[in-house]
Amino acid sequence: MVAGSPPVGFARVDEVGGQAHLEQLSVHPDFAGLGIGRALVQAALGEARRRGYESMTLCTFAGVPFNGPFYASCGFELVAGPSGALAAAREREAQCGLDELGRRIAMRIKL
Repeated sequence: MVAGSPPVGFARVDEVGGQAHLEQLSVHPDFAGLGIGRALVQAALGEARRRGYESMTLCTFAGVPFNGPFYASCGFELVAGPSGALAAAREREAQCGLDELGRRIAMRIKL
């Protein structure tokens, strides 16, 4: 999903473990705080529901205000001890070095 013309934000949703997974959400810094990210999350959730998914997951930085706390305000909840495909996604992130940049968490919202 893309917001703006020209684009100022996007959301990329993949499938992980048979469920929707918000792989990436980005909004240009000049457009931060205008509700674009929240609108993209809502659009992604709506499309995932339309496609019949039961939940959406994501992995993000825990303490960055526009990451973990933002997603919590959208209804996502912490997944303590992710398993299966979500655990594998976290492992791939760790192998890529993301954990060296800050504490990462997995989150889920039921659709």
